Amino acid sequence: MIGNLIPYGIMLVTAGCALWRGAPYATLPFLGFMCLWYTIRMILTRGDDKPVVDEKDARRERSLVILVGIGMVYVPIAVLAAPILDFAAYDALPGQIALGFLVGLLGAYIFWRSHADLGKNWSPHLELREGHHLVTGGIYAWMRHPMYTAIFLINGAQMLMLTNWIAGPLGLATFILLYLARIGAEEEMMRESFAEEWEVYAANTPRLLPRRMR
Repeated sequence: MIGNLIPYGIMLVTAGCALWRGAPYATLPFLGFMCLWYTIRMILTRGDDKPVVDEKDARRERSLVILVGIGMVYVPIAVLAAPILDFAAYDALPGQIALGFLVGLLGAYIFWRSHADLGKNWSPHLELREGHHLVTGGIYAWMRHPMYTAIFLINGAQMLMLTNWIAGPLGLATFILLYLARIGAEEEMMRESFAEEWEVYAANTPRLLPRRMR
């Protein structure tokens, strides 16, 4: 339990450092979104301790997750807390931060719905847990990979709200690498595990953007 609270402490210290030094970024709104996204995942994945029964490309998967963590978490926190990349800061365009806020809200909603509908079937890596079943209801009736859609939106919010030419788009750049490396293998694993059920679902449900709401 205490370990789950450490990220909040880190973000609180980061906010204090950023405000003290007058960081040229939308500090508090952006850190607020980071806390929100972390809280959603922490609450909705609590107790996910079923054993893994199938895992693909374990070393590559963990390397990709670390890379995305650098782009979405570690570099943004470092940039806010210290002036290491202030040379790449720029002034936001009118409405840019507000747009980032709206994109972040949409990303947070889809992120929440994805976790809530996926339940115990979620994993951060390319793996299946005991009792895993194909989820086709809720937001998964609109698109096959809403979690990825949510993270693309979250990275869009980072790019808009973290007004730094390096740190802003870094999350999106690293996540695109993970997505391109993973999506084909993930869908092939679904095809191997769920056969015709997956084929029917994939044929009728878009990958990232909803065709219609059911």
